[in-house]
Amino acid sequence: MTEVEPVVVLENDETNPCFGCGPRNPRGLQLAFRRVGNRVETELLADVTMEGWPGRLHSGILYTAMLEAANWTVFGIAGRIGVPVRTSALNLKRWVPTGTRLRIVGRSKTTDPKGVSVALEAVTSDGLSVAALDRDFVLPNRREFLDKMGYEEIPEAFTGLIPE
Repeated sequence: MTEVEPVVVLENDETNPCFGCGPRNPRGLQLAFRRVGNRVETELLADVTMEGWPGRLHSGILYTAMLEAANWTVFGIAGRIGVPVRTSALNLKRWVPTGTRLRIVGRSKTTDPKGVSVALEAVTSDGLSVAALDRDFVLPNRREFLDKMGYEEIPEAFTGLIPE
């Protein structure tokens, strides 16, 4: 008998303006995330409005979606916000035809109290890997977060997601 991995939808504030995950951003990707076992996933439809080369998804859109998935992977794994400190280049294995639905999957490579390293992969519905990247994060306290991000105070949307 095969065990079914539990799926947990990661909640997002409806007023979040983010280009990647803002639910109401009319020009954004409006990505929604879920934790499935030890990974975080989202789906991206390579819409014709996201075209770069004729008939192909713009690689910058794919890169943005994968960066957003990395951020949400940290949240899904650590239950808090991380600040990215290093991101690899996009390893584009093949160009994605418009109309293709991709599943972007994030997994933790390493986790410790100070940081998380995440590996991302984009795959087609038939399991073909089209792109990969990795991203490293620090897990800052409140003061470190404010210093790194240049905020005077923690944005309301992040309340409770950054420890003192």
